[in-house]
Amino acid sequence: MSYGITQDPSTENYMMVLEYARNGTLGHYMFTNKLSLESKLYYLYNIADGLNTIHKNELIHRDLHAGNILMFGSTACISDLGLCKNYNELENVENTKYGVLSYVAPEIFRGDFYTKDSDIYSFGIIMYLVISETPPYYNMPYDVILVLNICEGLRPEFHIKIPQLILHLIKRCLDANPSIRPTANEVYEILIQWSLEFDNQIELQKQIEEIKMINNKPLTNKIHPEDFYKSRSLNFKNLPEPKNSDDYYELYDNISSKIYSEIKSDKTDYLECEIID
Repeated sequence: MSYGITQDPSTENYMMVLEYARNGTLGHYMFTNKLSLESKLYYLYNIADGLNTIHKNELIHRDLHAGNILMFGSTACISDLGLCKNYNELENVENTKYGVLSYVAPEIFRGDFYTKDSDIYSFGIIMYLVISETPPYYNMPYDVILVLNICEGLRPEFHIKIPQLILHLIKRCLDANPSIRPTANEVYEILIQWSLEFDNQIELQKQIEEIKMINNKPLTNKIHPEDFYKSRSLNFKNLPEPKNSDDYYELYDNISSKIYSEIKSDKTDYLECEIID
């Protein structure tokens, strides 16, 4: 909720006065509360609703991640629209790369302009975080090797079993080909059914029941000490063309089966990289 506009007397910058989000960010909320799958789908519906509204107004968020989702009571809302731009204005602005590395679409790393499709990729990572309760790439350093692996098909790994319907939607959002990703409106329509019409989703309920016994073991995730979960300036050159793993849509238990180890240094010699806090 907006309460109006105020002005900083020292800088003369105008600011919007907004309602205080007492439950903090989505990232914080996820790791301090035990949520049912039904609750998670409802929060994802909230976020999809907001993103759909942004896209309907021909705007692109350009910095969508869990830290920019605020929790107002039982509602998740997209915030931090400082980088949000009209789609038609992007060609006239500097194509600066800025964001949380794990939420940035691979084509953006290669120098493409932000698009609605790149926002959808970011939403796919948010879906992964909410469903898995695990930070993306939590056990890897956020560096050029991770970026290179993402371009070559690496996606976050699930350590729990999830319903195939949900997994398939996440995969579509994270597809290396932007044109294959669903629109915000399509995601919104799907999540309306999964959340507000949950009682009618017989197949989804069946899949949820099938995995309940499998996911009864608590997980302990060791966070890599070099992980960064904040927006930063990103600049990469000479990256390979983004692609999916070979069995991307044939695999039904996870996002990707391809195993990625640290790439030898000679493979990154041709890369120009700059990550600025």
